[in-house]
Amino acid sequence: MISEAIRKTLARAPALAALVKSRPLQHLVQTLRGAKAVREPLRFVALQLEPSRAAAPPRAAAHRLRDANLTIFLRHRTRDVHIFNEIFGGTGGRRSYEPPPAIAATLDANAAPSILDLGANIGLFGAYAMSRWPGAQIRSFEPDPTNLSMLTRLIAANGLQRRWSVADVAVANHAGEMGFTAGLFADSHLELAANPPASSSAAGPRACAPGQTITVKTIDIFEQDHDVDLIKIDIEGGEWAILTDPRLAGLGADVLVLEWHARGCPEPDAAASTLRLLRAAGYGHVQETERGRNNGLLWAWRETGGAPATREPRPTRRSGVPARLSGAPTRAAGSPAALASTRPCAPS
Repeated sequence: MISEAIRKTLARAPALAALVKSRPLQHLVQTLRGAKAVREPLRFVALQLEPSRAAAPPRAAAHRLRDANLTIFLRHRTRDVHIFNEIFGGTGGRRSYEPPPAIAATLDANAAPSILDLGANIGLFGAYAMSRWPGAQIRSFEPDPTNLSMLTRLIAANGLQRRWSVADVAVANHAGEMGFTAGLFADSHLELAANPPASSSAAGPRACAPGQTITVKTIDIFEQDHDVDLIKIDIEGGEWAILTDPRLAGLGADVLVLEWHARGCPEPDAAASTLRLLRAAGYGHVQETERGRNNGLLWAWRETGGAPATREPRPTRRSGVPARLSGAPTRAAGSPAALASTRPCAPS
């Protein structure tokens, strides 16, 4: 393959490899890759290459996907574009969330799969799910106020409020409140240390300063309706509370797509820990699509109809509009009231 030939060439030429990995060239590569995935590529490139505005928030713009009748929103010159390329631009020659062949046919045969999206960010995975499974029902969770406003904007722009709900809470293995480092785009995360300092969530601007710590509500995923077809988990280290909980074996979804992170892992080898915990919970099949030093992405699934002996009975699945989660403030995404009630960030 061409990509393999390029890798071999770079391995033999350290100076060329350093140039290719330089920040300016990587920005150009990300720009050109993303431009191929939208219907107005020249506009995408122009927004990516325009000069940065000092002390100004990143510029957000709407883009129509080339291969789907959906509009997404990106904050240009930020991590948003990198995530967009992972999902839609074929980074490394593949789309990160493309299901493995072993389960793709089963998922694709379901006209209306039910999906939980834990760590929805700005809604790009949800947009991918809606493009692949147009009848999908999605429940998303995103506690970062700035990301949340982008997410609800995407849902409203595509008229998906009846099938895609949003809760502005963090997902954990207990209900309550936790500190949350906000304003870091896809890298916003729960504070995992005990009793972290947190600012009030009283009146203030809806956009968070980068790295600002706020207080967010958490829900216990195991106390919610998790009898769904697919759960996507990307919560920047918060996944370890879920993976290490003995109730994982009773999780209702037979298919997971998970991004693990070294941050918060209770053991030295995060990748090995992830695989061990998933298999112990009955997810006997795992296919890794990416593995790096500090994070990786994988699909895990159980045999259809082959629930492990330790698995608890599933709750009754609800039909129709995505269910309201107990303790989670769920809103009609994109409505004026929803945007107005976005959890604000108090001044640091």
